[in-house]
Amino acid sequence: MLKLPDNLSISPGPVPVGRVLPVLAVDNIGATLQELNARATQFILGREYSAQVVSKVDDKAFLVKVDNAVLKMELGNSGHVGQSISLRYVQDSPVPTFFLAPQTAKPADGSADLSPAARLIGQYLQEAEKNGVSSKFEAANIVTHTPKDPQMVAQGLKQAFVNSGLFYESHLSEMLQGGRTLAAIMQEPQNQNQTQTQIATLTSQQLTMLEQNRLNWHGEVWPGQKMEWDVYLDQKDGEEAEQNAERDDIIRPVISEIKLNFPHLGAVAAKLTIIDGYVSISLRAEQDETLDVLKSKSRGLTQAISDTGLQLEGLVISGYE
Repeated sequence: MLKLPDNLSISPGPVPVGRVLPVLAVDNIGATLQELNARATQFILGREYSAQVVSKVDDKAFLVKVDNAVLKMELGNSGHVGQSISLRYVQDSPVPTFFLAPQTAKPADGSADLSPAARLIGQYLQEAEKNGVSSKFEAANIVTHTPKDPQMVAQGLKQAFVNSGLFYESHLSEMLQGGRTLAAIMQEPQNQNQTQTQIATLTSQQLTMLEQNRLNWHGEVWPGQKMEWDVYLDQKDGEEAEQNAERDDIIRPVISEIKLNFPHLGAVAAKLTIIDGYVSISLRAEQDETLDVLKSKSRGLTQAISDTGLQLEGLVISGYE
C-alpha cells in the first residue's frame, strides 16, 4: 500500500496519495475491486481535480470527495476535515493513484507570493552555490561492462542519460501522457534516498542545462575508462544571433563531442554536428598509429552512419594540434 509522508511539504519526487479505496455499503464489500475499477473510469489521466476532505476515518485516513466520488485516502498527519486539496490523476491500475499538490500559503506582509516549489528551488540553488557545484554531471555508475559490444555501449549510454535525473520533469510529463510508467519514474535519483547536497547539486545542474541548452556528462563508460560527453545546441554569435533570437523556425545544429584517453590508443576525440538529417564528423587522435587505424576504418564508419538513416555530409580525420 502506498502511503503519503506525514507532512504535505514538497519532496524531491512525486508525492503519491495512498491507496484509494471506494466507500461502500456493507452488503457491497465483496464487489470492492469491481466498484473501484468502475469509479476509476470517471477520472481522466493527467487531469487535475479539486477535492474536499469530508471526514476522518483514522489517524491518517480520510474520506475525500473528488468530483462525484467519495474515496478513502491516506493524507498523513497534516490532513484535516474541510481541507481543500488539488489532486492530479496519474494511474488507473492496480489501483487509482493521484498526486497531491502542495498547498500554497498567502504571505501576510505584502511580499512576493512565491510558491513552495519556487522557495525550495531557491534553497537548493543557494546550497549549490555555497558548495561550488560544477555544471558538469558526474555519473556515479559504470555505463557498461561489455565495451566490445557497440550496441550495448550505446544502450548503456542512453540509460545513463535517461536515469540521470536531469530530465525528470519531462519524464513526469511523459508519464501523465501514458508514455512512461510510474515504476520507471521511481527509479530516478529524485525518488531515491539522497542528501540535501545531492538534491541541490542535481537541481542546479538541471537549471544550468535548461539555461544554456548544454549537457556536460563525465563518467566511467566501462571499468577503468573515463569519458567526457558534451551535447549542446550550436550557438550563433554576433549579428546573426540577434536576428534569429526571436525566430522559432530556425533549426540549430545539435553538436555532440566525446573525449576519451585510451591506454594504448592515447587521446581520441569525436565531434558530430547533426542538423535536419545530415551529420558531419570530425575525429582527432593524439598518436599517429591511432590516426592510421581510424583512417583504415573510415569506410565502415561511413556505412554505419548511412545505416542509421542520416546522410554523411563530411568526415575529417586529423591529429591534435
